[in-house]
Amino acid sequence: MKKQITLISALLLYGSTMGTLASAYAANPPQFVNKSETTETVQGTVVDNQGEPIIGASVVEQGTTRGTVTDANGNFSFKAGSNAKLTISFLGYKTTTVKASNGMKIKLTEDNALLDEVVVVGYGQQKKVNLTGAVANVDLEKTLGSRPEQDVTKALQGSVPGLTILSSSGDLDGSPTIRIRGLGTLSNEQKSSPLIVVDGVPVEDFSMINGNDIASISVLKDAASSAIYGSRAAFGVILVTTKQGKRGDRISVKYDGKLGWDNSTYLPDYPDVPTQLKAAIAAKQRAGSGAVELFGMHFDKLLPYAEKWKEQHSGRKGYSAMEPWQSDSNVGDYLFNGKQALYYADYDIQKIWYNDAAPSQSHDISLSGSSGRTTFYAAYGYSSKQDVMKFNPGVRSKYNATVNLNTAITDWLSAGLRVNYTHRKMGRANAYNNIYQYLWRWGSFFIPSGYMQEADGTVNDYRVIAMQKQASRMYAFHDQINLNAYIKANITKDLTLNADYTYKVDNFNFKSSNHSVHGMNWSGTAPVDIVQPSTTNATRWNRKNAQWTANAYINYAHSWNDAHNLNVMAGINGENFKSDYFYVRRTQLYDENYPEINLAYGDLKKATLNSETGDRASAGYFGRINYDYKGIYLLELNGRYDGSSRFPNGDKWAFFPSVSVGYRFTEEPYWKDLHQYISNGKLRFSYGEIGNEAVGDWMFISTLSPESESDITWLNGSGTKVTQFKIPSWVSSTLTWERIHTIDAGIDLSFLNGDLNLTADWFQRSTTNMLAPGTALPASVGATAPYTNAGELRSRGWELALSYRKQLNKDLGIYANFSISDSKAKVQKWNNTAKVIGYTGGIVGDANAKTYAYAGENWGDIWGFETDRYFTENDFDGKNADGSWKYKSGVASQVGIQTDNFVYGPGDIKFKDLNGDGVIDGGKGTADDHGDLKVIGNTLPRYEYSFRVGGTYKGFDLDLFFQGVGKRDMWTKSAFAFPEMREADLAIYANQTKYNVYDPEGKNTNISESNDFPCLYPGNEGAGNVPGLSPIGGEHNYYPQTKYLVNMAYLRLKNITLGYTMPASLTKKFYIQKLRVYGSVDNLCLLYKGSGNLPIDPEMNEGQGLLAYGTWGRTYPITRTWSVGLQVTF
Repeated sequence: MKKQITLISALLLYGSTMGTLASAYAANPPQFVNKSETTETVQGTVVDNQGEPIIGASVVEQGTTRGTVTDANGNFSFKAGSNAKLTISFLGYKTTTVKASNGMKIKLTEDNALLDEVVVVGYGQQKKVNLTGAVANVDLEKTLGSRPEQDVTKALQGSVPGLTILSSSGDLDGSPTIRIRGLGTLSNEQKSSPLIVVDGVPVEDFSMINGNDIASISVLKDAASSAIYGSRAAFGVILVTTKQGKRGDRISVKYDGKLGWDNSTYLPDYPDVPTQLKAAIAAKQRAGSGAVELFGMHFDKLLPYAEKWKEQHSGRKGYSAMEPWQSDSNVGDYLFNGKQALYYADYDIQKIWYNDAAPSQSHDISLSGSSGRTTFYAAYGYSSKQDVMKFNPGVRSKYNATVNLNTAITDWLSAGLRVNYTHRKMGRANAYNNIYQYLWRWGSFFIPSGYMQEADGTVNDYRVIAMQKQASRMYAFHDQINLNAYIKANITKDLTLNADYTYKVDNFNFKSSNHSVHGMNWSGTAPVDIVQPSTTNATRWNRKNAQWTANAYINYAHSWNDAHNLNVMAGINGENFKSDYFYVRRTQLYDENYPEINLAYGDLKKATLNSETGDRASAGYFGRINYDYKGIYLLELNGRYDGSSRFPNGDKWAFFPSVSVGYRFTEEPYWKDLHQYISNGKLRFSYGEIGNEAVGDWMFISTLSPESESDITWLNGSGTKVTQFKIPSWVSSTLTWERIHTIDAGIDLSFLNGDLNLTADWFQRSTTNMLAPGTALPASVGATAPYTNAGELRSRGWELALSYRKQLNKDLGIYANFSISDSKAKVQKWNNTAKVIGYTGGIVGDANAKTYAYAGENWGDIWGFETDRYFTENDFDGKNADGSWKYKSGVASQVGIQTDNFVYGPGDIKFKDLNGDGVIDGGKGTADDHGDLKVIGNTLPRYEYSFRVGGTYKGFDLDLFFQGVGKRDMWTKSAFAFPEMREADLAIYANQTKYNVYDPEGKNTNISESNDFPCLYPGNEGAGNVPGLSPIGGEHNYYPQTKYLVNMAYLRLKNITLGYTMPASLTKKFYIQKLRVYGSVDNLCLLYKGSGNLPIDPEMNEGQGLLAYGTWGRTYPITRTWSVGLQVTF
């Protein structure tokens, strides 16, 4: 099938292109320019409404390639034909056409109404006023222009309503999640991301794109807009076009450089050491497990000396990397392995580990313009960024080179070539284990997490320090080259042909090694190999992806009687993708300084070797019809017949149609007198269907895989292991397309002559035939049920965008934008007839198994208990013989949710008896019988909003961008959210300094504090009680509940930029068209943080360790970036 699609695509592309071109040429031979035409010099000036000169305006003779741009005084001069008409255009102003004359003065008016704004859509462009689908343009100047963010994906956050960007950490090599209008499918949540198309070529992400090379970004949100791109555009499209030269433009050289410095937005911190020790002792008392001892340290003995140290030093943190350790006889003589002050001094972990000014930089230079019939754009960019770790920091660097050429071969035929090369390198410490798991695990008094210098200046590498500081380096290289050639033929006045071919290659190389790490033991008394030499290794892997994409399409546009306007487009598309991958890893290096595979001597039979190849193909026939009557009644029809090699025969091809309509009521005669109130108004409605092919390659084929040597049990007669294969998994031979049905209803309004604009949309997206787990097979079968097209998901939501822009006078201009969007995803069908609910802290279900989705569920729901208060003695009638507490009549028993030997008693958390049966439990653990459980929150972001305000004044420009999320919840077992959740094994943090000692009068049973401890009840450690604070062996006081639910809502000042552009009258003396300096800060501050003092940046996604004990949030921090920049145009 793949070969058939490839062949069909190639033949159709060639045949359609040549056949159409030949027939059209015969019927309508191209017209050539009269070489004897006389020309004369035309001079003039272009100014704005205030009479100020417009610099860089394009002045082109209509119907020719002759033209120029205005100079620093707004003047122009070039040779044009006699009786010529000139077309003058400049960004932000209405394009105008006038008859040429010497000494002419042309006034351009601001395009406030944006009636002529052009939006890039699939395989073409349309005026924004004629759009009937849900399409949004990104304001590049404000989104990318001066921002220090080097990742285009992250910079797009908040730029368009309905576009969601989520990051799990601030890792330099992290890949943010992109979604348009929320979650689209449960079969593979990563495949809910939109298709990204750069100059007509699908790409995986923005990481390889240089933001300075981008000319426009359009976001296609509904099926009516994105269906033209087929199955890969099931959940929207982000269209990117890169910069090109313009005819008539003179040669221009631009430079844009930035220098930046990063620091962390949020880092954990500890309270003073005595508080840490007291909390650990209290946790042990709750557990009934005696005195606190950790790696030989006895906390009860340590406490008085820590208090003396605090008193002596007035609570100041000390003994950091900048302050050598010394014996401090003033605070006592507590000894641990013969050393003083090691374990009660208060170390500044933030200062030890993190850099306050990690450097970053970017430099871009471009050359653009035109010469005769040829336009060109060439650019080179370099950027680098260092992470905020002080020891062995990671560094990411990227090089971009781009060339875009276009030439008019004749007056009717043009051709172009785009070449882009990108090289990205990421180097970082290959730290053993995850150093972040250890870094914030113990208190600030504990040397393995700290750093110490002896009195003589000797540096001791303790465990965590050594793992990062001595770690070998790992490197990831990514090289990408794009070659794109295209032609455009104006066959007749109404008919054009476009064809393009792109070849893209991505080459990934990865190399790493682990060598031994030498440091000190836990007590700091002796050297030890933290990472044993026997575990050293060298690893290499490479992946090469090659992809070609071909498109050919014709476009016919015609108007009749100044009333009927028709535009028809039809074309074909073909794509082919191949990949080749290998991996090799061998242990035990001869020399750790030369970590090469052939310099390792580990057993070859135990070396890890792997390789794989992959290929897939797709093809499609697509078409679009646009019709409007006098610009009032608008109609658009789209259709695509798609084929994919990912499905079995009989299901490879499918047709996906869409329709959209619009009504511009402000163009009706009856609205003439109302234009002063609403100058532009349009109603929109669209319905579309699109397929999703985002399933694994060859999922419909049952495959065999060999057993690993260690699992082979069969021996031949000589006692040698016989190669054997695993039993193949069951598959569905009828896998087919997921189908996405989208409805969109919208309105566009312009007020105050276009100064104020509003866009609002309501949408519904239903994903049917969604891949879902099949019906469970009997255990006797010995196999897991295959995935089938048995699920259904529905998303509903709305979007609102407001913008205001006004030039008050020639010196002062202001603008303001606001956008907000919301959506919810509801499971309509899933193979879980019992409706077993998801994560409930071990009561029922499993947070990460989609088996527990059920019909009627709002995806992302968190089930838990509603917290009531703390238990008091008044809730019990004393104790039973075994030491457990007896509940009074009328008090709901929590015995049913106790595990191991834990027993609820005074000071523990009491849950509400929601169903009134006198017992706290989860019922049958289903949506229909959930006992006292209820939905307490939802993990999906809701009410995502942003607003931007700014203006210009006499060369100064100021821009403030705010972004936030109105509602989002998180349930986590992180130690940052749960105080002393594992007794003394995990520290408490500065946000957890409130813990209660039980008050017999019940005055401290208030549960309102979000991060305080359950009460400490003296003597409540009988019955072999396991830690009430610890969920080890059970959840106990930390079952999912309203008390510890994390509120991830926030409002952030995302960026502030202040710039100054030098007067043109001054810079032109140095042949400089424009010179601007600016300063910018990303992630400056949070104005609202729903999680309060929780030391987690609220933008952090679920990520690693969400439900693992204690680990969520202990990862690379999200950063704040300060930068200064320079923009120069010659």
